[in-house]
Amino acid sequence: MKRLKFSKSSCIGCQLCAQVCSAMHEGEYVPSKARINIESYYDKGGELKFKDSFCILCGICKKQCPVGAISMDEHITVDFDLCIGCGVCEKACPKKIVRMRDEKAYICDTCNGDPACIKMCPQNALTFE
Repeated sequence: MKRLKFSKSSCIGCQLCAQVCSAMHEGEYVPSKARINIESYYDKGGELKFKDSFCILCGICKKQCPVGAISMDEHITVDFDLCIGCGVCEKACPKKIVRMRDEKAYICDTCNGDPACIKMCPQNALTFE
């Protein structure tokens, strides 16, 4: 199964990945609604650092979902008709990328196997392999 990979040495912190993600999934350019988050910050020595948050397809959310609303084949899918908004998946996620919004779980689905964030990244810091 293919997964997103992130190269910290290539990233410039432009947030285009989060912008295109929110646009593709939510219809608006709001990085806080993106299903990927690459946070940039400066350490005490003034060096630019990155903290990446995106789904690594570990399957813990699927295993923890009490109603079976999360399925995982080549990508993760949340059945919003089944999701009860309990937040168990959000609490269980080791990368803290599951987001609860409008009492539903939102998880990166890798754009059904064709991630838009990778296409948009000007530095090729994201790959899908």
